[in-house]
Amino acid sequence: MSEVSTIEDSKRITCKLVYLLKRSIDEWSMKKLCRMDNPDFNNAHIPFFMSIGTSGITNNALAAKMNVSKQAASKIVKELEATNMVRSEKSPDDARASMLYLTPQGEKFYQHLKNQVENLENEYKKVVGVKNYEAAIDVMLKLVKFHEEYNCAGQPV
Repeated sequence: MSEVSTIEDSKRITCKLVYLLKRSIDEWSMKKLCRMDNPDFNNAHIPFFMSIGTSGITNNALAAKMNVSKQAASKIVKELEATNMVRSEKSPDDARASMLYLTPQGEKFYQHLKNQVENLENEYKKVVGVKNYEAAIDVMLKLVKFHEEYNCAGQPV
């Protein structure tokens, strides 16, 4: 195998590419999303915060949606409540459950996040084309599903 071929192959290592993309997105999100006027909001909050959405969700549903334990979801929710972005209240349907909602400040920030992510997605589409971008999203969804099913089946990855 030639040295050029080896160098090219090393650029296509999946774990390396996922790591580099995640690191780049984390850096982008800290600059664009987790603004200086909200220093307690960080990258770890984003997927949970966006999953609460504008219509609210129970803590149990949030944990299931994020594929984490109820305790892990509760910890992030407490951190989000401390930023005054999220509030919780007893569910009118089930006294044991808490409903999570965005505060007015949270709703404004949600729209900011959503707009910034849409702008980034549009930039991605310019770089790779709409068809390739949509194909990449489809592939990522399939890979996430694979790992969720594979990991839950107790199979070593």
